[in-house]
Amino acid sequence: MRLKKILLGLSLSFCVGLACRMAKIPVPSPPVLSGALLVFMMSSGFWLVDRYLEKRSKQEASEGIK
Repeated sequence: MRLKKILLGLSLSFCVGLACRMAKIPVPSPPVLSGALLVFMMSSGFWLVDRYLEKRSKQEASEGIK
C-alpha cells in the first residue's frame, strides 16, 4: 500500500508538471531552493505522521484498545 501511494504521488506530480508545461503556465512550485525545501519538509512530515498513526492504530488494535 505504501509503495502504491508513493507511485501515485509521483505520477500525479509528473502529470501536473506536464500539464503546466503544455499549457505554458508557471509550475505551481516555488522557484527557489528554500521554497523547494519547505515543500519537501511538509511532504516528509505528512509521511512520517502517516507512518506513526498507522503503527499506533495497529498497536492499539493488538492490545484491544479502541
